[in-house]
Amino acid sequence: AAKTCLRLAIEHAKTRKQFNKTLGEFHLVKKKIARVAADAYAMEAMTTITASLIDRGLEDYMVETAMLKVFTTERLWEAINDAFQIYGGSAYFVDLPLERMLRDARINQIGEGSNEVLTSFIALVGMRGPGMEFKEIYDTMLKPSRAGIGRAWTAGMHRLGATVRIPDVPVASAELGSFANQLGRLIWRFNFAVNRALIAYREPILDMQLVQERIAGAAMDLFASTCVLSRWDSELQLARRNGDSSPSTNSAADLFMRQSFRRIRDFLAGLKDNDDKTLMAAADSALADH
Repeated sequence: AAKTCLRLAIEHAKTRKQFNKTLGEFHLVKKKIARVAADAYAMEAMTTITASLIDRGLEDYMVETAMLKVFTTERLWEAINDAFQIYGGSAYFVDLPLERMLRDARINQIGEGSNEVLTSFIALVGMRGPGMEFKEIYDTMLKPSRAGIGRAWTAGMHRLGATVRIPDVPVASAELGSFANQLGRLIWRFNFAVNRALIAYREPILDMQLVQERIAGAAMDLFASTCVLSRWDSELQLARRNGDSSPSTNSAADLFMRQSFRRIRDFLAGLKDNDDKTLMAAADSALADH
């Protein structure tokens, strides 16, 4: 569906003229087309990787499928909206699929578990492992025992190792090394931020959906950028095996990686710098007045 939106948007942008220019010559239209192209590439990469987890017989892929569902349904909605905007009022004509796509796509964010519920699920299930390790350490501090100290030491060393070690993201294509290094550092920053949130909030984090939203948002973009990097790397290697010594740059993948990294940094920054208290106060005031 996203690729259909991209095709329709490109066709209209190349043929429709305003102010003696085609729509495709205007920067804000280019921005929409570029965003749809980048997101469509990422959605396809995520679907391929997630399907491969199932095909390989892995038993636990709940978080990955939840991330795929939330990420792709949100991006599809944006893609349809962008294509709709490029077409303008003519998008409502029934000889085009856009008005039907706009109506049909909306249910995807509600059905099979609303995206809000799945966002909390992604964050809480993802944090369960480190959360249990911190609980082991905390319980041992309150009631020390020989067995408990051993388990707490193991958990502590595991947490410490994850905190100080920047993970290596292997790629076969040298030109993707910079993206791989940035991804590794963002994974490390994400791990550090999650640990800090668990220590700061402890059990109340189970009900802090705005914190969960940021953690899940960063996790989804980390997963998406990992899938995009893997697909891009595979395509470059395939091109070289087919005799192309210098394959052309994939601008859609390049754009997605850059924008995804920026979103991850914003999500993590929002864990410390946010307007959550003011937002809650405004919501409570509105609810009380009506």
